[in-house]
Amino acid sequence: MDWDDLKVVLALYRRGSARGAAQELGVSNSTVTRRLDDLEQQLRARLFDRTPEGYRITAVGEALLPSAEHVEELLLAAERRIAGGDQHLEGSIRLTAPDVAGMGFLIRRLAAFAEDYPGIELELMPSYDTLDLSRREADIAIRVLPAGSRPPEYLIGRYLAPLTASAYVHRDLLNSAHPEDIAHLSWIGKHPAGHEETWLSQTDFPQLPVRHAIMNVNLLVEAVRCRMGVAFMPCFAAYAEDEIVRVPGASIVHQSDMWVLTHKDLRVSARMRMLREVIAEEFAKIRPRLDSRLR
Repeated sequence: MDWDDLKVVLALYRRGSARGAAQELGVSNSTVTRRLDDLEQQLRARLFDRTPEGYRITAVGEALLPSAEHVEELLLAAERRIAGGDQHLEGSIRLTAPDVAGMGFLIRRLAAFAEDYPGIELELMPSYDTLDLSRREADIAIRVLPAGSRPPEYLIGRYLAPLTASAYVHRDLLNSAHPEDIAHLSWIGKHPAGHEETWLSQTDFPQLPVRHAIMNVNLLVEAVRCRMGVAFMPCFAAYAEDEIVRVPGASIVHQSDMWVLTHKDLRVSARMRMLREVIAEEFAKIRPRLDSRLR
């Protein structure tokens, strides 16, 4: 049994399909299935049941998981220590950030950073998913955490800014005589029918009906622009939108906090430290966009 075989077991367990495991490992589907078949023949045991819904781990497979995860953590820890001790401004950096509009300011600064340090290769991964920094799915993460909470102890980094949210609407939907009266409007929801819209309690208009379900911030902004209703969304998302306005009198809520984080094993890496500082500097410049209470 070698590490490549164990990686296949872990990837199949986490993704549930040969295709997902292949994407995670950067190999073909046939390589995944062949390695699993070979390992099961070697162990003379079935590790996964092949079902129409995907791969389901067996009791024998579950017994193997702790050993596979332990080996994975040992190798990842060694990799992080090596990367963390690197004092050269060269190598790759995988950066993940929320997939939202308005990040052009950071891309411009990253372009300048790449020009200043030609030995550094940037891999940008815009995503709402929380990539695992322990497994080095990313090296640096710009993350949004609930207001007042702190990142796990194994991560270090910088607090960037509070993020505020409020009720926004297309200006044409407001009553010109009484713009603060939005009783004729409805909320754009964020969850499918039957799920609780917990964010409603943070608003001044919880009595308004809720229609639709849009979780993506970019699509939510577009929906407000198209006059679909009122949306409770981050203030920065409406910052550059002339047609989208905060509902008169609507409260501004400190909803979450933004951090730039990396694994503690990478804290002394020169290139990681340099990029974290650059990101912190750029976010400091736009803090009034993120926290509209400062405007």
